[in-house]
Amino acid sequence: MMELRQCAETAAVALAEKRRASLGDIDLAAVADIIEQVLSASSRKHEEADCQRLGEAQATARARLTQLLSVSPAVIYCFKARGDFAPTFVSTNIETLFGYAPREYLDNSNFWRERVHPDDLRRVETEVADVFKNGKHALEYRFRRKDGSYCWVNDDQNVIRDERGEPLEIMGSWSDITKRKQAEAAEDAARRRLSTLLQSAPAVIYSFKASGDFAPIFISENIKRLLGYRPDEYLKNADFWRTRVHPEDVDAVEAEQTKLFKEGWHTTEYRFRKSDGTYCWVSDEQSLIKDAHGNPVEVVGSWSDITARKTAEQVALQASQRVSDAIESISEGFSLYDTEDRLVLGNYKFAELFDFGAGPPRPGMTYEEIIRGAVDQGLIEDAKGHMPGWLGQRLAQHRNPTEPLLQSRADGTWLQISERHIASGGTVAVYSDLTEIKESEQRAAAANHLILQSLRYASRIQSAILPAREELASVTADHFLIWEPRDIVGGDFFWFQPINDGYAIILGDCTGHGVPGAFMTLIAWGLLDRMLRSADNDNPSQVLTGLHRGVQDLLGQKEEQGETDDGLEAGVCFINPSKQEMTFAGARFSLWKARGDDVIEIKGDRNGLGYRRYPQEATFTNLTLPLGAGDSFYLTTDGLIDQIGGPHGRSFGKRRFQTLLKRNKGAPMQKQAESLQRSFKKFQGQQLRRDDLTVLGFVPLGGGGIHARA
Repeated sequence: MMELRQCAETAAVALAEKRRASLGDIDLAAVADIIEQVLSASSRKHEEADCQRLGEAQATARARLTQLLSVSPAVIYCFKARGDFAPTFVSTNIETLFGYAPREYLDNSNFWRERVHPDDLRRVETEVADVFKNGKHALEYRFRRKDGSYCWVNDDQNVIRDERGEPLEIMGSWSDITKRKQAEAAEDAARRRLSTLLQSAPAVIYSFKASGDFAPIFISENIKRLLGYRPDEYLKNADFWRTRVHPEDVDAVEAEQTKLFKEGWHTTEYRFRKSDGTYCWVSDEQSLIKDAHGNPVEVVGSWSDITARKTAEQVALQASQRVSDAIESISEGFSLYDTEDRLVLGNYKFAELFDFGAGPPRPGMTYEEIIRGAVDQGLIEDAKGHMPGWLGQRLAQHRNPTEPLLQSRADGTWLQISERHIASGGTVAVYSDLTEIKESEQRAAAANHLILQSLRYASRIQSAILPAREELASVTADHFLIWEPRDIVGGDFFWFQPINDGYAIILGDCTGHGVPGAFMTLIAWGLLDRMLRSADNDNPSQVLTGLHRGVQDLLGQKEEQGETDDGLEAGVCFINPSKQEMTFAGARFSLWKARGDDVIEIKGDRNGLGYRRYPQEATFTNLTLPLGAGDSFYLTTDGLIDQIGGPHGRSFGKRRFQTLLKRNKGAPMQKQAESLQRSFKKFQGQQLRRDDLTVLGFVPLGGGGIHARA
């Protein structure tokens, strides 16, 4: 009995020391030894008194073992090594660590398989076979907790064999390694991030030893992209750098290397050979890393390709050598003044502009002397009649130049004078002859004036042809009409007139805007007048069909070949007050209906009118709607829906339009129009108007108390 107690206590102490030494793994072999020793000791005792003492020792050992397992950072489990592989034991801390009651494991032979992450299961089941081959095995996978979340576990397994060496039982432990896996994932992500940054960097990062053989240590992978070399070409060759510096630069660069060890950093520029044999200019920035004792350890540097800048500098140098010839050859007048505002040089054109009888201005003359002489001789038209004031203003502009200014000369020419201060403190001035441009502008202004007069007259004609807005009041209970051509004339039109048993309300959007759109409206109006006279009272689709065929015939667009492809989109409403119903037909046009708290879109057909791509025999659909009390209807061209604006530069859109209609439900139509215009103007902001804008809202006459059908 003493031996049994000592054995159990010794094993328990060993397990406790093992747990204190490592929070990770449990020595499953040690646990198995405890159980085996207790069971073996029990079987060797036969006397009744000894059995009683043995039971006490066994209970003590089991209690100690249970206590150790309950506080262990790993769950201990067992299952049969053959047959049905049924579970045989699990430590009670499975509830603390994973949330499961021990019985959930012991009563379910599929407990483990059901809780391994589906993405890991096939791999884990394949690896488990190794435990029978090697006697023990460890693997890592994701395991589902009771609350449905997954954690990473380390699963250590050992085979317990019988006296014949046959597998009897599998003992294992589950240790939660989620934090370690998360740390590894974070480290991998950081490493990938660093690699991505270095790969995308505009400079190659490198390092080498700061003493001894100066062997390469590190090179960023973007050396392949920027210079064409593989990283190992640098890392495996201590002479990589020296053999690629341009032979004419290598001595000077190496001579300057001493500055790095003296100052701790250094920058130099030289030519460097790429893998394709061409040379580029690089800026080589180096920093010296020292150890705690101040001894050089490593040099970290970067190669930046500065070929473009060096090329530009060379071009600038060459250009500066030709600046005098260039100044003299330009057609504009050019002059340069020093910090005291005295003339340094001027080209031939400048001399012509300011030669007022005593020869051209001489170097050393002040600007005030030059401009005053020109004014005294009457060369500047702008100064005539108010010379003192003009001269003072001109001198102030010269000393504090901002925008270019125009100057009218006495000979009828116009000069644009551009002045600015230069870095050295002087002033440079350029005199450009804009006479031809000014004359062209004057001619263009006169032509534009005539065009505007014509367009305004055309606008009056277009407005005269459209129905008077007062007529809409006679055929509706309430209404509003917003008609805003983008230009002076436009391609949107509206139409309303009585017909047999009711009245028609029509809105259309022709191809284009401005003058082309206006001409298309003339075609549409002529066809409309004809179609409305012959259309059936309940068949607005006849109007659309007639418009479609009429436009194709007039513009010759029913043939396969042709120069035009113009047309329009339209919505037609025939309202019959006596029947308390309205029939709608639309060609790429929608009707919006508001009733109560709901606003719905009633879409027309997808075919447009007159365009070459639609067959001449195309037909359109009539949609008949009952008129209910409080029903209101809306038609709009795409100038509203497609307008770009708002903080994100998106279109106004149907949803925004629908929201505004819901928000203003029940308000008088004019109030709705004002709200819509405010919202649209705010949305448009500084964006240009994209198209003509027309919105029509109306409450039909004859809307009775019946409930409308959706």
